[in-house]
Amino acid sequence: MFVEVAYRDQDTPCYIMKMSLLTRTTEEFSSTEYWEHFFKKRGEKAFDWYGDYNKLCGMLLKYIKPRDKILVGGCGNSELSEQLYDVSYRHLTNIDISETVVNHMNQKNAKLHQDLTFQKVDATQTPYEDGSYQVTLDKGTLDAVASQEEGVLAGRMLAECLRAESVIGFMAQLRVVAN
Repeated sequence: MFVEVAYRDQDTPCYIMKMSLLTRTTEEFSSTEYWEHFFKKRGEKAFDWYGDYNKLCGMLLKYIKPRDKILVGGCGNSELSEQLYDVSYRHLTNIDISETVVNHMNQKNAKLHQDLTFQKVDATQTPYEDGSYQVTLDKGTLDAVASQEEGVLAGRMLAECLRAESVIGFMAQLRVVAN
């Protein structure tokens, strides 16, 4: 499967980049090496799995409040956290296993979104205290790890999200479900 991405930059009016999103095996989706390669190849162009802010804002704004502390697992280079920040969500912690994407997102947001943090953290083993977030938000990470070790990695991720959430927490799991 290839995705075609059309975008403009300063020197080129418009061009299309084809990029393979498939791995040789589904297990590769949970590999740090795969995501390092993916984000190095992808460059600076944002990629939003399962939709961007415009598609998701109705549901997100209904259930997540600006005062909530939000842990965004597997943030990648999605612009969702930046867009939430722009509408007054200031307590966002973004994590990803790719050092490349974490460095890029920290540099990108250093001036406009100074309070937005991006950290290299594995969503299955976070350093956060129990109950330190009201919301955990995932937009595809669970799908990426679901096939690894017969679902054991996905179970660890879910357990970690629930541990990091407060008793009255909310887990937003955005997925594509086949009919």
